[in-house]
Amino acid sequence: MRRIATERAVALTAVAALTGLLIVFLGGLALIASAVAVLVALVAFLVLLFMRKGRSAAKVAAALGVYVIFYLSLSTAMAWAPYLGSHRQREVGEQVCADAGCFAVDKVDRVATQHGVDYTLAWHLTSNDKQEERRFPGKGLELYMFDERGRTFRLPANANQDPLDVLMPKGETLRQSMTFSVASDSQELFLAAKYRPYTFQSFLPGNLTILSAPSSPMIRIQ
Repeated sequence: MRRIATERAVALTAVAALTGLLIVFLGGLALIASAVAVLVALVAFLVLLFMRKGRSAAKVAAALGVYVIFYLSLSTAMAWAPYLGSHRQREVGEQVCADAGCFAVDKVDRVATQHGVDYTLAWHLTSNDKQEERRFPGKGLELYMFDERGRTFRLPANANQDPLDVLMPKGETLRQSMTFSVASDSQELFLAAKYRPYTFQSFLPGNLTILSAPSSPMIRIQ
């Protein structure tokens, strides 16, 4: 019995490790597969209840609960990972690159106002695809600034709330600007980006969390 229990534990550990690797490296595919698996499990649970197979339904519900907790825990760990190790901070003029393209703030203009300071960031986005035009995955990606006290400064309501939701020609560079109103007593300022809740990307591993991670600085502005 002890040998069987040990073999079962090893098998479950191996399955958990493999599942974790797939979730980490597959990203969007892992989310889609997880959503399908959860839907199938829910349907199976309801069917088993209807057929009055309570024990089998309980096992399906338990497996579903374990997987959801596992996914949320792993996603939370991925979200907090950058804060547990060294994290290189970009400065104005340095690019932040992903598969779709590279983003950078090229210039910062400051204008004092009655309510604080307006920061206008001139930025560019360059497509990494040299073969065909490609839509940058910026729908629902909110760009905002925050300071050393954790205060958040968002784009004004009349501004484009999805500035990186653009169709990029192959290998081309888009240049635009955006303005934030910032408190005059802010000493350190950072530009950050985060997908809004309930967008597809907000459920991706590393974005969906049990415990919200603090804002991650993408580029140091001041």
